[in-house]
Amino acid sequence: MTTADEPAVLAINTASAANLPNSLTPDRLDWLRLIAAHAAVVEIDGQVAAFALTFTPGASHDRLDYQWFTETYGAKFLYVDRIVTAEPFRRVGAASLLYRAIEKAARPFERLVCEVNSNPPATEGLAFHAERGFTEVGKLSHADGRTTALLAKELAD
Repeated sequence: MTTADEPAVLAINTASAANLPNSLTPDRLDWLRLIAAHAAVVEIDGQVAAFALTFTPGASHDRLDYQWFTETYGAKFLYVDRIVTAEPFRRVGAASLLYRAIEKAARPFERLVCEVNSNPPATEGLAFHAERGFTEVGKLSHADGRTTALLAKELAD
């Protein structure tokens, strides 16, 4: 992900805001890119089709979900903050492509973790992660009334 990708990334994120745990501002995206292990985009036909942000243990990430995973798993996880696909590119493999690459990068950490809104439910996100082998390992209630399902996928050698 480069600075040139930011307008498209922010637009994709905003269009998917109802299914995401929090919004992105340009300043927050800049900061997250700086501390991320991976800040990647998938381009299809010259357009940003999807993007991902991941974080390793010890990152300066301020999310409650990330902190829960740190307390629970120590240094043994790679945290997926978000993978978001633009509407025209859903169900064509863009998110799966990102996840395959991220799963390879996560092997040294033994597990891949993320959160998905469970109340109100992000039905597509919950189904997508279940299909990829993620299981619920916890729940967190947030000050804004949302509940997130904390998901993990154990990675075999």
